[in-house]
Amino acid sequence: MTLRGTRWNKIIRFRLRLQDPAIILFTGLLLRELFSFWTAHPYDFEVWLRNAVYVSRGISPYSFMDPIPGLSFSDQNQMLPSVGYPPLWSLMLAELYRLFILLPGDNRFVLYFLLKQPTILGDVFLGYVLYRAVTQWGGTIESAHRILGFWMLFPYPILISAIWGQFDALVAFLWITSLLVARPVRRSVLDGLAILLKLFPLIFIPYHLLREKGTAKLRQLVSLGIPVVFTAAAFYLGGWGFANFRDTMVYAAHGAPQGMSILAVLFSHGLLDHFPGIVAAFGAASWLWVPAVTVSGVYAARRFPRNSRFDLVQALLFIMVVFFLFRVQVNEQYLMYLLPLLLLDLVLWHPERKGLFHMTWVIGLVYLLFNNDFLIRFFGPIFPATLDWSYNLDNNSSFGPVRTVVLLAVAIMFAVHLVQLALVLIDGRWNPDPWLLRAFRRLNFAIKTHVSSPDRVSDGPRR
Repeated sequence: MTLRGTRWNKIIRFRLRLQDPAIILFTGLLLRELFSFWTAHPYDFEVWLRNAVYVSRGISPYSFMDPIPGLSFSDQNQMLPSVGYPPLWSLMLAELYRLFILLPGDNRFVLYFLLKQPTILGDVFLGYVLYRAVTQWGGTIESAHRILGFWMLFPYPILISAIWGQFDALVAFLWITSLLVARPVRRSVLDGLAILLKLFPLIFIPYHLLREKGTAKLRQLVSLGIPVVFTAAAFYLGGWGFANFRDTMVYAAHGAPQGMSILAVLFSHGLLDHFPGIVAAFGAASWLWVPAVTVSGVYAARRFPRNSRFDLVQALLFIMVVFFLFRVQVNEQYLMYLLPLLLLDLVLWHPERKGLFHMTWVIGLVYLLFNNDFLIRFFGPIFPATLDWSYNLDNNSSFGPVRTVVLLAVAIMFAVHLVQLALVLIDGRWNPDPWLLRAFRRLNFAIKTHVSSPDRVSDGPRR
């Protein structure tokens, strides 16, 4: 064998090793861990931190929390409200804090690192589940490697999980894993754990009740029973009061008018100032998602009746899109449920929907960047001054009004995009080329045409 042939074989073997799922997963994990201990959302992560300490001391997670000396961010000196989730997340945080106090030293960045691990590991595991879904649902091993490599380097989940510190990827991991499991009991347990962390998977219950036959419908009782029994046991053993929890869950269910929601635009402060009479309509509008997901679940069960993974994914995507359209609060982390299924649909069945997938996360990224002052506030744990910069940028500069207008415009764009997604999911014959991209192309063409062909001065009619 020639020297050139030997070198070529080494290059091939090296590339094959790079495609090993374990190496891809390790690369994604390492990339996320690099951001783990020194970045965080200044509000959400501060709530996690205080929750960890409070619950470890036997205090209810559904209570107002004072700063923790030596651990809280330097500018977070005000009292903060409780978490808006069932108690499992708070109990997990408490155990991580107990682990922290067992370690030598009291470096707060070690605690930040520990509190980020569920969010980071959930994101990495979610990438692996997408890899397994492709292999189990008929995709090639090459496409499975591509989807895993893409997710491990995908900036959007890295921003949400590793930098922001939100745990939606962990919930999505459990929920999507349940779609891969064959045994009904295991599926129910995974669904129940996902709901116990965050209530989002509840929106699919009406669809599953209609789609499943006979005694299989009872599986939903297990999925609902796990969070109910666990929550009741936690309150009984912890001796926590129930009133604050009830109020927190009600607030979390109806939400606040904010985020990438068309309803948040309709009930924005600017419109309320001009039309104060619409305030009374917010109470009803905040619950529109309940009949919306019920009706969409009924429709999805009839529109996608086959017992196939294809119909299942199309139905779940449709229900999510409807939920986002009728929800008054759609935060950036909600896309951690939509993007994985859109990506699976793109890789397995609809490569022509590539533009729709990328438009979805690009809109979310633009909103995230403007909403968080181009990420400077996420550096608060290590550079506390950035939190003051962020506050002044939003409230004491010309950027504040511009930011508000941009966020409202992006929310409207997202609603338009969701309408197209719903139509494409209902009827695959719709052109999947994103409407927003087409509008941009037409605007660009019109500008170029106008510039290249300026209006001519007329000398009067020709004879």
